[in-house]
Amino acid sequence: MNYRPYWQFYKAIFPFVVATGLLTVWVFGVYWGYFLFCTLGIVAGFFGFKTFRKDEYYSYYNLGITKYKLLLSSIIINLLVGLPIFLVFLALFLVIFGKTSSI
Repeated sequence: MNYRPYWQFYKAIFPFVVATGLLTVWVFGVYWGYFLFCTLGIVAGFFGFKTFRKDEYYSYYNLGITKYKLLLSSIIINLLVGLPIFLVFLALFLVIFGKTSSI
């Protein structure tokens, strides 16, 4: 199985996922921000991809990859990528602010 198209898709939605994650960390704190990064971030990424790059879906269809497979693989990759990001944010908040909420 070739994982490259899944990784390429995740790289395409990653800016939307990170923007959502940073916004939710700023508004809700580190713990809720991480949870929303892993859930709402993927939804925001799919919406952003559908809005700005929807013609690229044909490339994935030609490879036999459905939107469901892209969603599932993105969730798994996001959890694997999100854990180290969460730990870095948690460490930064604890070092800089001494607490885990930004407010």
